[in-house]
Amino acid sequence: MTLSRRDFASFMAAALAGAAVPGALAAAFRPSLPAPLEGAVRASARSAQETYFQWSEVRPGVRVASGGGGNTILYLGRTGALQSDGKNFGLGRTLRREAESFGVPVTQLVNTHHHGDHSGGNEGFSDLPRLAHVNALPRIRASVEASLEGARDRLGGMLEQMEAGDPAQADVEAMLTELDGITPEDFTPDRTFEGEAELSVDGRPVECRWVSRGHTDGDNFLYLPQANVLHCGDLFFHGRHPYVDDTAGATPAGWIRCVDAMLDLCDGDTVVVPGHGEVTDRAGLVGQKAYFQALQGMVEQALAEGRSKDEVMALEAPELVALAGSDRHLPRNLGIVYDEMMG
Repeated sequence: MTLSRRDFASFMAAALAGAAVPGALAAAFRPSLPAPLEGAVRASARSAQETYFQWSEVRPGVRVASGGGGNTILYLGRTGALQSDGKNFGLGRTLRREAESFGVPVTQLVNTHHHGDHSGGNEGFSDLPRLAHVNALPRIRASVEASLEGARDRLGGMLEQMEAGDPAQADVEAMLTELDGITPEDFTPDRTFEGEAELSVDGRPVECRWVSRGHTDGDNFLYLPQANVLHCGDLFFHGRHPYVDDTAGATPAGWIRCVDAMLDLCDGDTVVVPGHGEVTDRAGLVGQKAYFQALQGMVEQALAEGRSKDEVMALEAPELVALAGSDRHLPRNLGIVYDEMMG
């Protein structure tokens, strides 16, 4: 779907008036596979029993792996491939093995940010060039150091939860055996950038961009211009409430700036891969911006009425309550927007 200027104006008026988000915008919040992508997203021929992750081909040579952490993309060339993010701790080796089963070795890794469901599996790519935003680097290291402190129990717990023949079982067992030789350096990216970095897969560009603090202070997104695929990382939660990590420099206003920059890259045919949720298109990404604008409108109205932070966090938003994670994230996100507006 597309949102007209009239739809958006109606949304803002309704938000400021404390009304429900109008139907056109509510549709943008809901997870769906839009018409432009029907037939473009094809499940891998491998069965769910043969792979740990769910692999979908969204463009020729571009695959998305879901499950076991945030969504990742694999950009295949003739002689090498780029992998975004490493999934959760203990699953990086499985991700790499399954990625390389498509016939091309992974030759580079890019982290979209530091959270463990995106960088915890970096160890599986320790022999490769690994890139992240400069702000994410110390956070990745700190996160990994914490994971390694309890790694033996964590990996043992993973194995206890697995059934015989689980596709990740052998990889986790091998990591557990080799744990004494694994260090934080095996997870930490060896290259950083500040604003933009351009990589290449067999001569085809991959644009890495950092625009502003958003979900954290170190989120970047990836754009594949020749494939017309945008990987948003956790700057886009599709069909669910976003997690605003204010302990890591997140800012709702900055998040909107990031979404605007991503929208500038999109046309009606762009495949948009969120960090969490279903693959979608430009209209789905519009919904992420609208989410934060809805919260801003609600908080602005509440401030005009002299309401306290506790009252703001108790505000009801019928259209947003339907999103996954509402009980936990909606009050918290309203409070974060309140704090931002109060300076």
